[in-house]
Amino acid sequence: MQTKKFKYLLLAVVLAAAATLIWYFAYWVKTPQYSLGLIGTAVQKHDFTAFEKQVDMETLYSSAYDDVVAASFGSERLSSPLLSALVQNIKGIAVPILIDQTRQYVNSGTMAEADPNDADSPMLQNNGTDIVNSLKNKTGVNSMQYQGVEQVQKNGSTAVVTIKVFDSELDKHFLVELDMRQLADGTWQITRINNLQTLISERDQAFQNKLAELNKPVQKQIDDAITVTPQKIFITSAPYSGVIRLLQADLQLTNNAAKELQYFTGVLELYNADNELFYSGNFASSKKLAAAQTQAYQFNWELNPFLTDDAKVMNSDFSKVTWKASLSSLTFADGSTIELLTQLPVKTKTK
Repeated sequence: MQTKKFKYLLLAVVLAAAATLIWYFAYWVKTPQYSLGLIGTAVQKHDFTAFEKQVDMETLYSSAYDDVVAASFGSERLSSPLLSALVQNIKGIAVPILIDQTRQYVNSGTMAEADPNDADSPMLQNNGTDIVNSLKNKTGVNSMQYQGVEQVQKNGSTAVVTIKVFDSELDKHFLVELDMRQLADGTWQITRINNLQTLISERDQAFQNKLAELNKPVQKQIDDAITVTPQKIFITSAPYSGVIRLLQADLQLTNNAAKELQYFTGVLELYNADNELFYSGNFASSKKLAAAQTQAYQFNWELNPFLTDDAKVMNSDFSKVTWKASLSSLTFADGSTIELLTQLPVKTKTK
């Protein structure tokens, strides 16, 4: 009798466990996390049909394009009807390119380049590839590695899923917020990167920090070779326009190297009373500077009063402005150069 009761009890436990597993599986397959796993599996199995079910590429890339353009140009420049019309025109080319490249990647594991000899290729029209490459570079998509789900916030048939990614180029983790919507079969589809503009800003700052770290010893070489002494800075009129003004800076350079300087580039920076950078401009000169010699240089930059950043400079009290000029590249008569990095070195893949 005891044996029979034990068998019934064991059967009840097994049935309860099975019911729990079935309930959990039924619940799990209807979570955003499960759908993210489906996307990963689709990529691994080169199943584009499964992939595009869980990723609304048209909506995703369309919003991503808008965010990248806004981060690149700013709201003031985009308020120009001409520029706004241009970027929207290119959007109609860039989004299909991104979808096509995604299809190629999922199906083959590689992303084919457009054939330069194919004159009919849409990838060669209206600088579509430039915009696509800018979007990729801004978001760091080629160096991002998925690290897992950090948070899920569900609201009915919509959700915001925060995932952690690792940027191998910058050696830094970022959080990406994905907007997702639930489909009729209970699975979820990615529709938008919710914090893309913030992500671009954070990544830009991390890029600049990494670049500054690598350039520190190079900048010292440049500064040791050529001493830059600021003289004066002021606003003057432009002889060719009654509206445009010129920001003029007078510098003195001393060549400490034992060879003639033939060409250099540099950057002028203006800081307000709170030590915040509010203007920067590039300059360059091919005016030769002999070894152990000192020479005066003059540079100017156009200021348009109808542009906010330029207007800030024009309306500045220069008695309260801190300014500095630094060189970023040097070319000497013997052909040698010293130059700051503008891109991070490409990491070699270990086998």
